[in-house]
Amino acid sequence: MKYILDFDEVLFNTTALKAKMAELGVGEEERGLKVFERITELDPEFDFTSLIFPGALKFLTDHGADCIVVSSATSVTPENNTDLEKQRAFQMEKITRSGAHSLVHDVRVVGTSKREELQDLQSQLENQGEDMVFMDDREQYVREAQELGIKSIWMDRAGKGYVSNAEGVPIMLEFPRVGSFADFVKLVEGWK
Repeated sequence: MKYILDFDEVLFNTTALKAKMAELGVGEEERGLKVFERITELDPEFDFTSLIFPGALKFLTDHGADCIVVSSATSVTPENNTDLEKQRAFQMEKITRSGAHSLVHDVRVVGTSKREELQDLQSQLENQGEDMVFMDDREQYVREAQELGIKSIWMDRAGKGYVSNAEGVPIMLEFPRVGSFADFVKLVEGWK
């Protein structure tokens, strides 16, 4: 089994990074490679590796050779989405500083859609006789994977339950939902 994992809010506590930035007075608009140097300059003791969720760190330590990170370079904050190459560099630097890069088999940073990367991985892994499962915290990407016929899991760390659309209709009901890597491991073991 190959595990295709999103980075932000699945492996990495992005909310905590943003809180740290706010605490240090580093604005969201400073998104770029210098933001990491600025955080380190303002708090030399800060360790980016501490932002990997503990359960995710254990999972990567145990299964990293079977893990592929497919992460979007786009931000949920629209004003950060102005230069795709800079956004990709920022995301890759965040993954590297977190320590996740050294624990996984492969890291792929994409633009606004993961569909093409997922299709490439699906084809490659099927040719190798490998099964795969994809996990993300955002509806768009979980749906993209499901539309390709990839087992898809929604990481709901915040325990939101099921999200509702503009009409108040619950969505995401068709996806298995987990709130931690311990839940994820139990779910996958149940498939075997």
